[in-house]
Parts: sequence; structure tokens; C-alpha cells
Amino acid sequence: MHQPGDLIKERYHILNLLGEGGIATTYAAEDLNISQQVAIKVLSLRRLKDWKALELFEREGKVLAQLEHSGIPKYLDYFQLDLEGDRRFYIVQEIAPGQSLQDWVASGWRPTELEVREIAKQLLDILVYLHQLTPPVVHRDLKPQNIIRQSDGKVFLVDFGAVQDTYRHTITNGSTIVGTYGYMAPEQFRGQAKPPTDLYGLGATLLFLLTHKDPADFPEKRMKIDFRPYVNLTPEFADWLENLLEPVIEDRFTSAAEALAELEGKRERIAPRSPSNLQPAGSRVVLQKDQSRIKISIPGQGLEYQHIFLFIFYIIFLPTFFIITMGIFEDLKENFFMITIKIILFLLFIFSSIIIFIWNVFASTHLEFTKNKFTRTWYFLGIRHKIDRNIKDICRVEVSRTNVNVKERPAFTCALQMGGVATYCFGSRLSKMEQDWLVTEIAEFIGKPKLIDK
Repeated sequence: MHQPGDLIKERYHILNLLGEGGIATTYAAEDLNISQQVAIKVLSLRRLKDWKALELFEREGKVLAQLEHSGIPKYLDYFQLDLEGDRRFYIVQEIAPGQSLQDWVASGWRPTELEVREIAKQLLDILVYLHQLTPPVVHRDLKPQNIIRQSDGKVFLVDFGAVQDTYRHTITNGSTIVGTYGYMAPEQFRGQAKPPTDLYGLGATLLFLLTHKDPADFPEKRMKIDFRPYVNLTPEFADWLENLLEPVIEDRFTSAAEALAELEGKRERIAPRSPSNLQPAGSRVVLQKDQSRIKISIPGQGLEYQHIFLFIFYIIFLPTFFIITMGIFEDLKENFFMITIKIILFLLFIFSSIIIFIWNVFASTHLEFTKNKFTRTWYFLGIRHKIDRNIKDICRVEVSRTNVNVKERPAFTCALQMGGVATYCFGSRLSKMEQDWLVTEIAEFIGKPKLIDK
């Protein structure tokens, strides 16, 4: 429709062709009024094969006019020109500097996992912005050709020709199928795009960057793209990417914000537990679990009314008993050395009893497990002690008997049995039901055998 050197509206000087889509052609041009390069998208009425294309083009201009995000080229103008035998429609935007991800890959660029993560974060930030608009804006055509990347890593999302106004779509039951095969979520084939639909396109785009392979060329397993044998990723990122590519929309992240928080490690989603291993009622243990980690917080017993009597016993009764005993010692004319030894032993008993009492009331234990390591930290009166170990060193997770009986019954503790003789115990103050529950959760998460003593 235009050649380099053409002048449109006595303002836009065509420089070169940027790309041709299914319904429109995009050119690089110079805006002579402001001496700035712009992108001009042109739709020819004479070349239309479907009136729906004109509706999509006008909707794109309308949506772009309301967008304001650093990752989306700024909308500048919309107009139409009547020519002999034709009417043409134009959208003018700031031009996004750089090359499309498709061109980057074609030139031999192989991004690292870290670079792909950074691209994902930037695109998710754009999607968070689009999806929080009223009504939400769904791009519906996320693919490498529609993402421009600068040499410094900055990315832009372009080509809103397939954009959907979800409010309008819901009210009118619109069913236009737009998108690109391999990057389209299954629900798009039914004309039912929603905000999580863009997450599927994002996942397919990231997969293309990691493998240089079209998503449609991957084998499928139960309708899901089976990509893991073809990539070398950290387990956490592979799990995250797999969530984006879930074929059932309900199994994907519910929003771009949730996906971004998960990627940045800021999300703490409590995973649903199987009915066979529910947290015992009344338990004060806090367990948080997602695909990449499990966190457990075991608080101290807290100060309860029975502790008051125990404290009075340590502070008043025992010293009184000690004074009376010392009088008996003097009457028996015991030597000074023996009296001194007994005083020391008695004071050590009182001191250790008070420490144990305070420990049970105030000390808290925190555990965190990822797929590679675990951390155990306890806090006591402002003192913090932390250990880090590798998950591979754990032989099993168990509930084992201690050498102490409580009310003539055996006492139990949770334990991480390491190779050799090392054992890390926790949760000795918990009930047996709580211990069984925690050991089951941990063993299932880290993939180690469990042993529960009866």
C-alpha cells in the first residue's frame, strides 16, 4: 500500500516496512511535525475479506488510546483517508526500538534461564497492568513476533490487533477466534479468552526462547506440552513454567500478579492438603507450602495458667525446702565440703529447671524445605541459631520415641535422620497427631521415606 518515501497526511514520511499481519501492514515512518520515528499500522477497506477485521482494528485503536505503560509503545493518532476506490484506516504509535524475540532467536541468540526469567517478569508486569483495567484487557496473541527486545534487555509488548475487551465479550457472547497456533490456550479455540489466557501465550513464548522450537512441535502428554526432556532448568522454574502451560484454565495461575509473585519468590500460597493428612484441630503450627518450598513455624507453648503454679514452685517452694534442708545439714554436723557440693547441685537443678520452663514457654522453631536444602532455625529470648543442610543428606523423616516418659506414657519427637549418626529433632512439645501430620507433609514434599513409631 505504501513505499519508502511516501508522505501520508502531509506529516508521516514512510521509511520502510516493519511487518505484514493477517489484516494490516505496519511501517516505520518519521513524524515530520515532531521529528520522531513512529510506527504506522494501515488497514485497507478494499483488501478486507471479513468485516470483523475492521471491528478488531477499530477496537485496537480504542484500547491503545487508553493505555499508559512503559512496556507498551504510546498511542499517538488514529485517522482514516479516502482514496480513489479505497478507504484506509491508520493507527500511529511510538516505535518500539529493538528487534522481536523471533528475530533475536533467528540471529542465533540463546538466552540463559536468568535472561528468560527477566523477560517473563517484564511481560508479567505489563499483563498485570492490562488485566487490572476496567474492563480487563486481554492481549490474546502473545508470541515472539509481538515482543520487542532492546539490546539492554528492555522489552515491549506490541500488536494489540487481537485484543479483547472482556466485559464486551462477556455481555455479547462474542466468539471470534484469534491468535497464533501453538501460542493459543485451548480455551481460545472456543472463543472464551480470559486474563489467564495470556499466561499460556507467555509460557509458550518462554518455551520457544529456551528451546528455539515452536511449541506446536513438542509432544504432548495428557493434552499438556511435554517440554521437560528438552530443557535444562532449575526445578522451581520448570514447575512455574509448567503451570503457565496448563491446558485447563482453572489449573493455571489465577492472575498475572500471582504468577509474578511466585516467580519473584514473594508468594506464600497454602497448598490444599489431601483429606487423609489434615492439620489436627486446634494446632498452633503454621504450615505454608507451594510448589517450590514448605515453611513450618512451631511456636512455644505460651504462658498458661498452670505455668504460674510451676513458677511459684521454682521461686518460693524450692528455696524454702532448701533452707529447711540446710538446717538439717547443720544439725547433722556435715562437713563444709559436702554442704557446698549439695548447694551447687541444688542451684544447678533450680537454674536448669527454670531454663527448661522458659524454653518450653517462649522458644519457637522454624523449618524451611526447598527441593535442594533445608533450614532449621530456633529463636529463644532474642537468641537465634540456624543450620543449613542439603536435602540429599536426609535418609528419612520420622516420629521416634524419646527416653522420657510423660505421665507414664512414652514421649515422641519429630526427627530428620541424616546419613551417619546425625539427627535433627523438632516438635517434641507437639501432640502425637501433630507430629504424624508434620512428618507426612515433609516426607511427601522432599520425596523421602517416613517412619512413624507407635
